Amino acid sequence: MDEARRLIPRYCPEWTDHNLSDPGITLLELFAWMTDLLLYRLNRVPDKNYIKFLDLLGIRLEPARAATVDLSFRLTGPHEEDLVIGRGTSVGTLQTGAQPGVTFLTERDLTIRVPHMEYILAGREGLRFHDYRPALENPEQRAGLGIFSDHPQVGDALYLGCTNDVSAHTLLIDLRCRIEGIGVDPSDPPLVWETWDGLDHRWTPVQVEVDGTGGLNRDGLVILRTPYEMAPTPVDGRVAYWLRSRVLQPRPGQPGYRDTPRITGVAVSSLGGMVPAGHAFRITGEVLGTSDGTPGQTFNLHTLPVLPRRPDEETLEIETEDRDWEAWTEVPDFGLSEADDPHYVLDDASGTIELGPRIRSPRGDEHQYGRVPPAGRRVRFSTYRSGGGLIGNVGARTLTVLQSSIPYVAWVTNESSALGGSDAEDIEHAKWRAPQVLRTHERAVNADDFEVLARRASPAVGRARCLAARDVQPTSDPLIANAGTVRLQLVPALPPDVTAPSTDQLQLPTRIREEVRAYLDERRLLGSELLLESPAFTWVGVLARVRVEPRASRERVAAEATEALYRFIHPTAGGPDHLGWPFGRELFAGELYSLLQSIDGVDIVEEVMLHQVDPQARQFGPALGRVAPADNGLLCSFEHRVMTV
Repeated sequence: MDEARRLIPRYCPEWTDHNLSDPGITLLELFAWMTDLLLYRLNRVPDKNYIKFLDLLGIRLEPARAATVDLSFRLTGPHEEDLVIGRGTSVGTLQTGAQPGVTFLTERDLTIRVPHMEYILAGREGLRFHDYRPALENPEQRAGLGIFSDHPQVGDALYLGCTNDVSAHTLLIDLRCRIEGIGVDPSDPPLVWETWDGLDHRWTPVQVEVDGTGGLNRDGLVILRTPYEMAPTPVDGRVAYWLRSRVLQPRPGQPGYRDTPRITGVAVSSLGGMVPAGHAFRITGEVLGTSDGTPGQTFNLHTLPVLPRRPDEETLEIETEDRDWEAWTEVPDFGLSEADDPHYVLDDASGTIELGPRIRSPRGDEHQYGRVPPAGRRVRFSTYRSGGGLIGNVGARTLTVLQSSIPYVAWVTNESSALGGSDAEDIEHAKWRAPQVLRTHERAVNADDFEVLARRASPAVGRARCLAARDVQPTSDPLIANAGTVRLQLVPALPPDVTAPSTDQLQLPTRIREEVRAYLDERRLLGSELLLESPAFTWVGVLARVRVEPRASRERVAAEATEALYRFIHPTAGGPDHLGWPFGRELFAGELYSLLQSIDGVDIVEEVMLHQVDPQARQFGPALGRVAPADNGLLCSFEHRVMTV
């Protein structure tokens, strides 16, 4: 009633008598009473009715989703022929006591190829290239081939080109180098290994597992893991899959190259490969029952939840007259199905299979949607995968049990944590999601739509932010400056135990980015260009000194205070509202005083110092009163220390 009174001057400025004796006020009281009754009744709608309302809107409870991860297979040694590890290879965690193992299946064939290294180039100053392969094959010339300039310059590089695809491979590079005393620290040379990224069209760093050459300073082995996005590109007119070792600008205090390294031999071989895998196990040839010949029959799969099917092999099959099996086609609904179409609908959450119904129209005639199998015919599902849930978000290096022996494979593991696993949706989450679905209508038009749909595309996306025009600084980049370009920043969903994520953990895997891109491409406006990126992260270190109350445990107070700092400065769970550190927000030392003062057992917070940190060099900057992220960036914890007195 008070709200209605406040709206009178806006909509009826000529109405000035607001006393209780006015007939208009009586009508407002009547409508307020009726509205209150409606709200009361709607708030008492049972879950069963609410589910029906959601179903009428086309909103169904989402099934469990399977976690995904990259599995690295390592061979017993370099192989002389290509080796194929088939799709569906099963790898699991160790079973401990009553805790069963978690099983993952590879999602495609992994072909570990023998590298065909065709080119060895020395690039200097990014302009001049020298072909070293003929010289290395000539015993009279191979002694003393300088890789870089006589006085190595930033950007000098050694290029190794393979004519066949070695993306997602573990490569062993055997380098023969002369010990020249070239000036660098063998444990920390200003050197980076890179490859050409076919998606971003730029040189990107390659993960170095072992570098036994000390920065190309001695004979040794270099083991690299190439990414999925490795692609061929021309270098000095030669097209190949390139690896390069490039000179960097030394950091402050880091020794640089005084002289060029010299190589006498190079050989490249494969030690293994990497392939995506999902949390699942397979059920094959499950017989569901026998058709009774009536429309609208339902059958139920026995193992839940059911993961999305592969159309080429995972489908419903109906027995034919000659005792063979006919594959039917899964459809989202029967709206476009004709009477003879072999269609079915499968609910992932409940495992219920529905066959075509017969519907009576208002005119009284009946129409069959989808074929009805004859009575007495057996019904089975060829094969399907079951799995999913939070249990699949296993930690790094836990998938180590190869559940079927594969020749020449020594071991397998996951270098990173599995992401994207989620349990089946409950009604409370569906109630929260329904208004978002109604607002976006599965269309990405404004910034909020892109953010909501990006999080819905994959559980591995923890946060998403669409940069509106007002948030973007002027730039010379023509791609970003073009009208219609949508910049979407994605932050991965981090496991609860990750308090100080590394740079690798804050980068979404390529397969997740492509999954999000494909999902949004179906829903964005025609003519818009989608640019997926990671926000610019700024790492923060906090040094604090607190005085502890006399009877409090100093160890406990220090541990709880440190944990509170990690929780507060966190990209996905930090910030004042615990929903992730706000994009672009600064951190002030003053707000950490109040945070630490709230810890049980803290008497006085004597000092708080903020430091911006270089995560690669692990170098702390000077003490600051505040730390500001880059434009539209995020703060992230690096290392915090709390001293107690």
